[in-house]
Amino acid sequence: MDSVNEKKHIERAPRIPLDVEVNCNNTRFVYSKNISETGIALISEEPLDPNQFVHLKFFLPGNPRQINVFAKVVRTDQVSDHFYEIGLVFWDVAVEDKTELEKFFKHNRA
Repeated sequence: MDSVNEKKHIERAPRIPLDVEVNCNNTRFVYSKNISETGIALISEEPLDPNQFVHLKFFLPGNPRQINVFAKVVRTDQVSDHFYEIGLVFWDVAVEDKTELEKFFKHNRA
């Protein structure tokens, strides 16, 4: 899937607001803005390069099991003098994590 199609795909997916701490590549912590079944938006003080792959770890609200996913950066937009919004598409998700994400979406869809 090329980045244009990835961006279109992530834009079509319904999003749920999500404000949780996310461990990015075991080196820094950022915060989520929202999540969809296909990806996640993060807020960071440092940008990430488009097409870069990152390892993310986070907890969904009310769930004690940590989610571990690999994701590909599809966009980085500077949203203020000190912050970037980073859009990522999930690339590699274990079956167990996919199941937890699906349960979260089923329970939180409006």
